[in-house]
Amino acid sequence: MSSYSIKDLERISSMKAHTIRMWEQRYRLLEPERTDTNIRFYNDDQVKKLLNVCTLLDRGMKISHIGKLSRSEMAVEIDKIINESFQGDVHVEAIINQALIAITTYNVVMFNELFADAVKRLGLKKTYLKILYPLLVRTGLMWVKDDLLPSQEHFLSNLIRQKLFSAIDALPLAENPDQKWILFLNEEEDHEIGLLFAYYLIKQLGKDVIYLGARVPFRDLSAVISNCRPTHTYSFFTSNPFDNQAETLLGGLKTSFPDVNVCISGGDEKTKEIATKKGVILIETIENLTGILNTSNA
Repeated sequence: MSSYSIKDLERISSMKAHTIRMWEQRYRLLEPERTDTNIRFYNDDQVKKLLNVCTLLDRGMKISHIGKLSRSEMAVEIDKIINESFQGDVHVEAIINQALIAITTYNVVMFNELFADAVKRLGLKKTYLKILYPLLVRTGLMWVKDDLLPSQEHFLSNLIRQKLFSAIDALPLAENPDQKWILFLNEEEDHEIGLLFAYYLIKQLGKDVIYLGARVPFRDLSAVISNCRPTHTYSFFTSNPFDNQAETLLGGLKTSFPDVNVCISGGDEKTKEIATKKGVILIETIENLTGILNTSNA
């Protein structure tokens, strides 16, 4: 079981350390343990309880009332909020907090149950937009601040990748598609969850997709395009490209394959400027993508 300092709790929950200590003293919400040298620390159960307290506070419940709840009563209140969030399509913070608990404790069963319930009620598209994407943003920020272990971020990313691949595999193959897409990330790019979600949407709308994944050398990409003759290529920039990498890649694609629609998402302002000058299609929303997919290339 992991151990956390008061500063760790402050970072994970965004609640000030002095507030957490006040709750301990006044409501006995948390009960820290102590090392042999009398330094206070908290375990996984304490972190879970704190995140649940934050969820109830966000929902409008007073701390004086939360302090009187037993563990089982608190669990019932959390379940109520999750159910309400599905019904009204709001308050997804409760679900995200529960998913964060699953991630920090490496609880696969808990994450799978949350994901399955969300997809059942919302569908995969809304689950990605309203739960998975905000969760990825939050954990990414936590990782940058050293509030989340790299193994925890990798744990989440791989769980989501598994879910998306499973959903993609369940879709039927395209019949007489009017568009063929090649999806890839450049040689320095690893983060493929956005590209995988695009893969799902493109295949769901009956288009042909060739998925190459991360870190694709330009020479290999060129060979695939030459052999497969796609109507579109699509890539994501989740980190700022090195030097003139974006210009080399996008310029190379437009020069070598002038009849192919080159599409990208993400990137900094410089990358977007380069894309615009090169005649590359910027896809900044799901609506942008579905609009292209609903335009016939026959």
